This record gives sequence, C-alpha cells and structure tokens, in this order.
Amino acid sequence: MSAAAQAAFESADGPQFKVVDPDDLATDYWSMYTRRDRVEQFHPATVTPQAAA
Repeated sequence: MSAAAQAAFESADGPQFKVVDPDDLATDYWSMYTRRDRVEQFHPATVTPQAAA
C-alpha cells in the first residue's frame, strides 16, 4: 500500500515523504524500552532538527 501511495504522490507532484523500514523502527523502540535512557529519538538520526537561535 505504501508503494501505491508513494506512486500516487509522485505522479501528482505531491509532497515527498521518506519511508522507513519497520524493522529499523522496531529496533529503536525495543532499545528505548529496554534501556529506558531516553524518551524520544529521531529516525533517521540525520534528520535531527537544529535548535532555534
């Protein structure tokens, strides 16, 4: 379904959304649950927002 939605957006020049692998998210969620060392995490880490000045 996500492939069909992505194709529809691309053909209509709509917004481009990144699609992440569910296994990657599951790994992050499991790590956050078991370690309990943070309450949120950006995925992928390269899209971490910059602090406003």
